[in-house]
Amino acid sequence: ATGVHYVSGLYDDPKDFKALDAAMAAEEATMGTKAMRIFYLSIPPSIFVPVAQNAARECSSATGETRVIVEKPFGRDLTSSRELTASLAEVLAEENTYRIDHYLGKELIENITVLRFSNIIFQPLWSRAYIRNVQICFS
Repeated sequence: ATGVHYVSGLYDDPKDFKALDAAMAAEEATMGTKAMRIFYLSIPPSIFVPVAQNAARECSSATGETRVIVEKPFGRDLTSSRELTASLAEVLAEENTYRIDHYLGKELIENITVLRFSNIIFQPLWSRAYIRNVQICFS
């Protein structure tokens, strides 16, 4: 498929993240627009920190913004959650870090994606040119 690329690498190897950064930069150069890099980490909690740190240090967008979305569980308890938060804060601003419950988030994101891509009316409007952010609140 056009625009889909695969870059193989290890989650704890900065060289591999540099290779990912080079691949993304090359693709972004062809687009000619401000880049928004989003890293959606649906990975075991034990590797959140090295992946997020390598992504932030080696793959942050030079021409736009970088966001990291971390699927919960975010730690085993309050102490481990605070440790993860502190580790992520070393390399990412809080406003660039998102935590989402994977059970709730998966279905919600799938529904939003279906709504966006299956409705021709919404397709041209649902872009970063017209939407600044999406906030999803559960009560």
